[in-house]
Amino acid sequence: MNLARRQPWLGLGLLELFVLVVSLSASGVLSPGPLFFITVENALRSGGRSGWVVALGHMSFEFPLVLGLAYGVWGFLANKLVRFAIGLSGAAAIIIFGVLQANSSYQGLRRGDDLRADNRGFDLGGGWFFRSFLVGLTFTGLNPYFLIWWFTVGLSLITYALEMASILGVFIMYLFHIWMDYAFLGAVSHLTATGRKTLKTRHLHIISLILSIVLIGIGGWILVQTITSL
Repeated sequence: MNLARRQPWLGLGLLELFVLVVSLSASGVLSPGPLFFITVENALRSGGRSGWVVALGHMSFEFPLVLGLAYGVWGFLANKLVRFAIGLSGAAAIIIFGVLQANSSYQGLRRGDDLRADNRGFDLGGGWFFRSFLVGLTFTGLNPYFLIWWFTVGLSLITYALEMASILGVFIMYLFHIWMDYAFLGAVSHLTATGRKTLKTRHLHIISLILSIVLIGIGGWILVQTITSL
């Protein structure tokens, strides 16, 4: 009996899983998708701590999805009509959010408003914490390419983890994955917030406007890909 494979926490199997998860997760975590661009845009408004909260919102959708895949939910989510509905709603949400943000940035640019961080603290009534959490949750759940990643690359990781240590292996695998999201999104927001201190208000609005246009473009591309996939 290969105990290293049957019980990965004994050493070799755990190390193998860690290397595998980190190597494959990098393809999803570090890709410049909608969540990356909205994290940058959000950090301009909500400050350097916001990336951690975006990651929390991201995890709030991702972790239940991983457990669902581990328990066999992928059969339902792999349905073509379900994928089409997710792609359509996701593209629409990204485009609408991008348009609203672009309008806000344009109006702020005209008026010369100060695009500074909201310092009201952990205001769950609508402050920077709530906004950042909602951004992470929404731009994760409505991103069809995030779902595709988990249905393909991610599913192979889940399968490997299940073979190694059943559902405990899935929990371990997810810990090896999620720290990268927190580290990356946290670093992105921190660097963005640090950089904004050296920029004028006009420049910040222009950057925010450009990022909003990028989001609209991504949403449009997802919409086209979704429609042509029928």
